[in-house]
Amino acid sequence: MDRLALSALDWWEEAGVDTFVDESPRDWLARIVAPEMPAEAPAQPAAPAPISYPADLGAFRAWMLADATLPGRPAARLDAVGDATTGTMILVDMPETEDRTAHALLSGEAGALLDRMLGAMGLSRETIYLAAFSPARPASGSLDPATLAQLLPIASHHLALVAPKRLLLMGDAPARAFLSLGSNEARGQAHQVEIAGASIPVIATFTPRFILQASTPEDLKARRAKVWADLQLFMAL
Repeated sequence: MDRLALSALDWWEEAGVDTFVDESPRDWLARIVAPEMPAEAPAQPAAPAPISYPADLGAFRAWMLADATLPGRPAARLDAVGDATTGTMILVDMPETEDRTAHALLSGEAGALLDRMLGAMGLSRETIYLAAFSPARPASGSLDPATLAQLLPIASHHLALVAPKRLLLMGDAPARAFLSLGSNEARGQAHQVEIAGASIPVIATFTPRFILQASTPEDLKARRAKVWADLQLFMAL
């Protein structure tokens, strides 16, 4: 009998039974549940590759007019005009309504007013570089924050290629994009914008369109006076 008991104990030991009594009761009929495996972390989407803009000004301007990812249909976009080597750059917010028909930036009444402003400063379209922050005019006539954010690196690259000695921002959109201020808050003082390691002196003012939208002769006179004061600051840069 002892031999049989020892044999049974040997068999249990070979089967892996090494404890006859647990410290706590065990429910041998309980269903064994496999431990949950930790969920794998979802794969993170790859960061979009940075856009590589053309390094040549001519190629960059052609790209701005044709690239399908930019806001505005390519047929509605207008190219910059003037001489990029003069050191004087004016960046307006967008083309005017009539510019698309004329196929030229600031071609109508607002353009005629700009020409008079330039003449008062001793400048002309041939002695400046004129570009639009948004090459196409939105149907709403305004640029929303998402569009501003999309256009800012493009406009910054444009400035880096031109490397102006002084920059005049006309309108709310370029002032908000580069100075984080509306044109009314930014005007009346000189600013500095860092582009590609260079510091560009900047003056912000209203667009010719804003002057023409004055509702009364008194308002028109006040708007012209403010813009003229800003242009004098620009000439002094």
